[in-house]
Amino acid sequence: MRSRLFLLMGFALAVIATGVLTPSGSRGQAPGAPPKELPPEVIPPTPVGTPAKGVVPAAVVVPKNRKPAPFDRFAKYDELPEQTRELVLATQRGIEWLSRDRVIHRPDGRFVPGIDPALGRFTDDDSFIRQAQGALALSRAARLTGEEKTAVRAAQTILSLLAEAPKDPEHAGTRKPMPAGANCNRLGAAAFLALAIFELPDVAPDMLLCGEELCQFIRTCLQADGSVQTVPVGDAADPTAEAAFSGPTLAALAWSHRLAPATWKVEAGTRGVAYYRKQFRATPNPNIIPWMTAAAAEIHLQTKDAAAADFVFEMADWLRKLQFDGMDRQRATWRGGFATVVDGKVVQTPPTIATASYALAFAEACRMIRQMDRPDAGRYDQYRGTLARALQFVVTLQYAEENTQHFVADFRPALVGAFHPSATDGNLRTDHTATAVAALSQFLIVGADR
Repeated sequence: MRSRLFLLMGFALAVIATGVLTPSGSRGQAPGAPPKELPPEVIPPTPVGTPAKGVVPAAVVVPKNRKPAPFDRFAKYDELPEQTRELVLATQRGIEWLSRDRVIHRPDGRFVPGIDPALGRFTDDDSFIRQAQGALALSRAARLTGEEKTAVRAAQTILSLLAEAPKDPEHAGTRKPMPAGANCNRLGAAAFLALAIFELPDVAPDMLLCGEELCQFIRTCLQADGSVQTVPVGDAADPTAEAAFSGPTLAALAWSHRLAPATWKVEAGTRGVAYYRKQFRATPNPNIIPWMTAAAAEIHLQTKDAAAADFVFEMADWLRKLQFDGMDRQRATWRGGFATVVDGKVVQTPPTIATASYALAFAEACRMIRQMDRPDAGRYDQYRGTLARALQFVVTLQYAEENTQHFVADFRPALVGAFHPSATDGNLRTDHTATAVAALSQFLIVGADR
């Protein structure tokens, strides 16, 4: 697999070098309306519904001469519990949508930013960070399925983004994102791109080196008290940056430490957990939870730091209280979703695709508990139930064959498998589907279905 990835990465680098990639000044422009007739390379969407007994979904068929992958456990599809079957199919459809060649995943390695189904056109609200989130989702999906084509798609996107993250001439061994968008946070861009690299299965040494160079840029944003300077010097002010990017930053360093151990990464993680745990206790913010949980869970598994595990529990226990239980008949469709927090106050508004990011947190909490020396079985059962309900709600936001019949037949494959923001908003953004796929994939990878 690695040799074929090298060939494809070499091709992608040649593409970048010869300028085939869309110029940065026009990258955000809409690529045009979805084609009336999809090219033959398009991966056909998986039909929704339970296959006939004994029929195995294509993505669960185990190819010969391939290393075992977590997804292989679901090959006996008709023997799976109903809930697991539903989530396996949803995962499969989401991965296929992100991988859909020439329609969603373009020849230049980038994803289309989104789709406006009502107007039948692609949107132009692109960003470096959303592209990196898409690459991260495909990297994780490749780890789940063992599919080489999925890893190749992820690598293509990563390479195209690295073209906008050149080496810093003033700091040796450092790679600094320089995205075309004026409002793109460079620390967030570095963190998510590094996460996408480190999540790749069998990551190539050259690409791993690029990830480490990104971590050197991240290192320049670390503060002595454990906090992260989430708005690098020269970037536009952003009051949401700390909640949005402190978690991914610490998670990127923790994942980097798995592949390239370094004392400074452990120290940064330990100080970061202490700082943000104190901050969370003073002013809980749900937006910081998903990736801060991933960071703290990984830090505990690497260092056995009890404070990191306790921080995971504190965040997850607090977040669980925001989940709608479905006891209210008028809000039965909200079951599994999460309430909104505005200025520190809980607001009973309809849940959105943000539920997928919260599901990521519970998947990481379950992963940590399953690997602890003394697993907390009680908490695991609670978190697993919360996670399953959250993902069941997320699946209600996925386009499928049965809820796209009002669209022209040739247009449906551009929608089926994607996740829309809410029950009242059908527009698509690639990062929303990426977050849902990342959460569903992690649920299956860590074995939280059991």
